[in-house]
Amino acid sequence: MINQAFQLGDRTLIGRADDCDLRVDADGVAAHHAEIRETGEGGLVLENLDSSFETLLNGEVVAEAALASGDEVRVANCRWVLQAPGLRPEKVLTGEAVRARRSYLPWLITAGLLAAAAIAWYRGLLPF
Repeated sequence: MINQAFQLGDRTLIGRADDCDLRVDADGVAAHHAEIRETGEGGLVLENLDSSFETLLNGEVVAEAALASGDEVRVANCRWVLQAPGLRPEKVLTGEAVRARRSYLPWLITAGLLAAAAIAWYRGLLPF
């Protein structure tokens, strides 16, 4: 899932199990991997729930850490960027990061086919 928004509740459970709010069916994800919960002061905390699996916050392994807008949470090969409503975090969601990537594969295939046709023509394998 790319470019999707998920609402956070008082407690948002991340993992493989059916009762998780953010269900991630991928290798390296525990049944109940991590949770994001509100603190009494209105902040958010990320907690790793299974010490045999890693939860990363901005590239660093964490057991428990406070969250801020723009933070990147990574579980296995999945990542989420915490974004406060109406804000575009400077540290992660830059224009370059969200720009669609151009695929060169169709051009490479076309060039390969043209080269193969030219070689076949040169060797007399084509009738024209």
